[in-house]
Amino acid sequence: MDADTRDLLRDSVRALFAADTTDLLAELDEMGWAEVVSDDEAAAVDLLFTEQGRAGAASAALDDVLTSAAGAGGNPVVVHPLAWPQSAVHAGRLVVDGVVLHAPRDREALVIRGETTGFLVTDWSAEAAGGFSPSSGLHRVRLDLPLDDVHPVALDASQAIAAARRALAAELIGNAGAMLDLAADHVTQRTQFGRPIGSYQSVRHRLADAYAQVEAARELVGVAWASGSAWDARVSKAYAGWAAETTAAACMQVCGAIGLTSEHALGRYVARARVLDALYGGWEDAIHDIGEHLLGEAGR
Repeated sequence: MDADTRDLLRDSVRALFAADTTDLLAELDEMGWAEVVSDDEAAAVDLLFTEQGRAGAASAALDDVLTSAAGAGGNPVVVHPLAWPQSAVHAGRLVVDGVVLHAPRDREALVIRGETTGFLVTDWSAEAAGGFSPSSGLHRVRLDLPLDDVHPVALDASQAIAAARRALAAELIGNAGAMLDLAADHVTQRTQFGRPIGSYQSVRHRLADAYAQVEAARELVGVAWASGSAWDARVSKAYAGWAAETTAAACMQVCGAIGLTSEHALGRYVARARVLDALYGGWEDAIHDIGEHLLGEAGR
């Protein structure tokens, strides 16, 4: 994808998010999104999720990314994990605790299990998730069903999860970029002792460090898109989650108490980053797993 095409596509996607459309996937279909993805999937998906993160928007686009990579047909609603792994089989029963990304529809739900297996669930329900991020669009799904009541399907779970992690990493980067923009505007406009807050070295250094970490995360996501490997996808998402957490802390510090209020946009982005990081393994757990793996490899 050349630079001019990327700029045009970015403007179109930003316009969709600015319009606050209720069905992003339908709007993308109308603009010929399938053709864009077929031409350059990595660039298109990376751009879409980066802009979704920057807009602080919620959509079911991750479902399409995951089911496409998994080779799952039938357009199911995907149950995404709150913890990792997301599902378990005990005594002939499927036990699930997860979320769906949009209001449930009259469709089967897909639960990923292991590397090559998933389950399609026909009889399921969900409740809107509240908590500290009521605008997340999440619906909680809890299942405890006999295996006779679900339908096993063969799929490439490893590639599906890797695709989801790359998309979420891009969204975390867009989210962190939006937080930095909000903080930069704040420290430019607010003054202390007759000077803009942003003129003080401590403020500038804190935001500069966060910016450097976000840009490093962006480079890692680019590597993950280029390699297509599940390992690179996990590393890039873990680093993007860490970068978003670092950025949130820096921005909340320089914005002060106003950044913690419901009237200020920063809090919404901070809460959204926590949700994105939790899906398919949060960064804190991931770095321990990655470290243990590397130490194990070094000891061989």
